[in-house]
Amino acid sequence: MSNLTLPEAFKIIQGHEPAVGSALLNTSDIISCKNFKKVWAVLSMTYVDDVDLVVTWNESTDVAGTGTTAIAETCPIWYNIDTATADLLTRATDAVTFTIDTGATKNQLWIMEWDPAKFSAGFDCFQIRMSGAGASIVDVLYLGEPRYQSDVNVAAITD
Repeated sequence: MSNLTLPEAFKIIQGHEPAVGSALLNTSDIISCKNFKKVWAVLSMTYVDDVDLVVTWNESTDVAGTGTTAIAETCPIWYNIDTATADLLTRATDAVTFTIDTGATKNQLWIMEWDPAKFSAGFDCFQIRMSGAGASIVDVLYLGEPRYQSDVNVAAITD
């Protein structure tokens, strides 16, 4: 039996509450990764209409978004394009972006992994960005693996 407890082992941050995809375009929270070994962005999409969602990720020097620029490093990506009938994730090719294709008319789950060691010099903040999305509902959840175990997880939405 494992002693792992998700809220004690990982920092959980709501990157964006469930919202119509077109309202999410560039409004996901920017998080500081100073204290993380790894970060996962989990996107859950509830199908409403057939307008694809293009997902990218940016880096900045602070959580206010100073110097925001697209990350050019590829990242591991997993997906499930029909969460109603399967609970398995499929590994996609590492990439710098991915598209949630809504043509399947199914609810979907996408996960991308970011290694903060890949930030450009002087950058330590991360943000998921989207374009497209139509009326489908999307939410973003960040999971951060702390560099050091502690009884108190440090804030990630402040510098």
